[in-house]
Amino acid sequence: MQLVIFDIDGTLTQSNDLDNDAFLQTLFDVFGFVEVSNDWISYSHVTDACILKEVCQNFLNRIPSSHEVTIFQTRLLKLLTESATNIGGIQPISGASNILSKLLISPNHHIAYASGAWRVSALFKLQSANLPIENIPYAFSDDDESREGIIKIALNRAEKQYGQVFSNIIYVGDGIWDIRSAKKLGYGFIGIASGEEAEKLHIEGATYIFPGYDDAEIFLNALASTG
Repeated sequence: MQLVIFDIDGTLTQSNDLDNDAFLQTLFDVFGFVEVSNDWISYSHVTDACILKEVCQNFLNRIPSSHEVTIFQTRLLKLLTESATNIGGIQPISGASNILSKLLISPNHHIAYASGAWRVSALFKLQSANLPIENIPYAFSDDDESREGIIKIALNRAEKQYGQVFSNIIYVGDGIWDIRSAKKLGYGFIGIASGEEAEKLHIEGATYIFPGYDDAEIFLNALASTG
């Protein structure tokens, strides 16, 4: 049995730009921060929790309080909701709904979600894109500030929920931080990207990179080959 763990932004939902803009705007709205670097790879971990912590350390010489984090999450969700409403909802990556449906009924696969976003925003984006959430184990930035930690927690929750230990694990993501995390953990990796971003994944060593999930058979074959 293979466990397929999916990132969300850029992997299942077309929300990278929307999320980036909302995050930077929230930093200004809540803390008044301007000229914040959006070179996400420059942070220790590309997760909401780590980026907010390091930005506060840079500007305030301290980490954010739990109350500030809650305020930040609330404002971020509000901005994401408004932006999604303005564009008629967040769109799924092409073919995402179909491939998830196939994996959910597959006798050879189970799935989980592991994203660097916070829970409130991650679940909102999945819901807005009409992608399944119920009975799917997940871990987000609330659980750990490192992507490796988030993925491991998602794995642990999946093993408890599905009642089995997984040795065949594939992480599906769109960023170079995704493939690097998969490598560190010793998991297989499949990239979802095109153009320059696909080339970055190729340079990092990704064997299988697709712009979406339109050809379900090819993606399923890649899972079998990667496992």
